[in-house]
Amino acid sequence: MMRVLATGDLHYNIRRSRGPTEALAERISRETAEVLLLLGDIGGRRLEVLAEALRLFGGFGGKKMLVAGNHDLWTAPRGDSLRRYEVEIAEVCREEGWHYLDACPAYVDEVAFVGNIGWYDHSYRLASLGVPVRFYQAKIAPGAAARLSEHRHLLDGMRDVPSRAMEITTRWMDGRHVRLPYGDEAFSEHLAEKLRRHLSEAADRARKIIVGMHHLPFAEMVVRTGNPAWDFATNYLGSEIFGEVLLAQPKVTHLLCAHNHRAREMHRGHLTCRSVGSTYTDKHVVAIELA
Repeated sequence: MMRVLATGDLHYNIRRSRGPTEALAERISRETAEVLLLLGDIGGRRLEVLAEALRLFGGFGGKKMLVAGNHDLWTAPRGDSLRRYEVEIAEVCREEGWHYLDACPAYVDEVAFVGNIGWYDHSYRLASLGVPVRFYQAKIAPGAAARLSEHRHLLDGMRDVPSRAMEITTRWMDGRHVRLPYGDEAFSEHLAEKLRRHLSEAADRARKIIVGMHHLPFAEMVVRTGNPAWDFATNYLGSEIFGEVLLAQPKVTHLLCAHNHRAREMHRGHLTCRSVGSTYTDKHVVAIELA
C-alpha cells in the first residue's frame, strides 16, 4: 500500500496565506506517506519565496514532487515566463530536494507520477455572458476594458458587446504578469503534447500512473455560481484538451489538481479526479491510498 498526499494553492507570497501555509506544512511533516504532491501556485513572482515555501516541508519523510501553477509563472515586467517555467523553477526544485514533475515523470516502485501545469484555451468560457473571445484572450472583461486606456481598443467601433457584458469588470492577472512567446491556445497545445509524451514514457515503465496538475482538465470540475464576475474568470480554470490526453492512457488511475479553490471529486472513465480546494486562508490536503 502506498499513501500519497496532495496540496496546492499555498500562495505563500500573500500575507494572509503565510500562517495557514506554515500550519499546513507542519501538519504534513507529521504525516506518514510515501509521496507529497504540491500542485502549484506556491510562491508568486519571487523565486526566493518559492524556495522558502518548499523548505517548510523539510520534515516530510517521503518523496516530494512539485507541479507549477500559473502564479508561479508570474515575472517582473521584463521577465520571461517560459524560462521561469522550464528552467528557473526546475533549478529551485533541484536545490531544495524536490522532483519537478513538469520536467519529467518520477517513479516510486511500480507507480509513475506525471505532472503538468495545464493551461486554458478559452474553451471554458460561458456563451451566456455574451463576452466576445477577444476579451478572454486579453484577460479583461468589457467593463474593465472600458476604464483602462490600453484596452479600450477592444471596444472601439465594436457592436458585439451586450450591455450586460459591460457590467463585468473582472481582470485575470495573468494578463499583466505572465509573459509567454505565444498565445494561450498554442501554449495549451504545447503542454498537452508534453503531457502525452510523459504519459507514454511512464506507461512503458510503470503499472499505474498518478497525475498531478494545477489547472482543471474537465469542465465538470468547474464551479459556476451565476455571478458574472466569477463566471467570466472560470474561463481560465483549464481546458478539456488535457482531459482527452489523460483518458487516452488507461494506466492513469488518479488525477489530482488545484487552482479552483474548491474541493471537487468526479469520475470519468478509468479516472478518479479530485481538486484540493485550498483557498488563500484555508489550506487543505487530499490523501489517496494506492494498492
